[in-house]
Amino acid sequence: MSRRLLGNALIVVTITLALSQGQADAQVKPFKIAGAGIAPSGLSVIPGVSAPHYSIGVATELGNHTGAGFFQILDYTSPLTAHFSSAPYYVFTAANGDKLACTYGVSSPGLVTLTPNSDGSFSATFIAEFNPVPSLSTGRFAKVTGGGFLMYAQSSPFFLIGTVSTPFFYTWEGEGTIEYSQGQ
Repeated sequence: MSRRLLGNALIVVTITLALSQGQADAQVKPFKIAGAGIAPSGLSVIPGVSAPHYSIGVATELGNHTGAGFFQILDYTSPLTAHFSSAPYYVFTAANGDKLACTYGVSSPGLVTLTPNSDGSFSATFIAEFNPVPSLSTGRFAKVTGGGFLMYAQSSPFFLIGTVSTPFFYTWEGEGTIEYSQGQ
């Protein structure tokens, strides 16, 4: 009986060590970000048609940074809400040129909600999960293996004119984690 118990204990220890090996190879760091930006051409309200947006801000690991990418509506969930995603990436660039490339709204669509204002304009609230793209990240982010952060954004008022909005500013903030291979 004791040999059997010892054998079972060895099996449990071996399995535990094998399963924990992957965790030892990764380092998870908290990530916080805040900033502001502009959608200089507004946003297309046609699903699948992308429009650029840019940002500046400060973030854990990034420090002061700029950002650039494209936004697209995926589908409408009601007259004032829609799913959205990046088209295809949003790239944060640190002051020294290191890049953290991300997708947003890809693994799970983001949600934009329009709020009508009394002057006929709208304000938008955006919520999306940003996920790093390891193969496109450089410098201190070259060892990124995963993670994600939830980003909340609020727009300034804008008008809808045909199939696009007028340009607008936005502020955003987010929080989550970034995962690096060991040695970061």
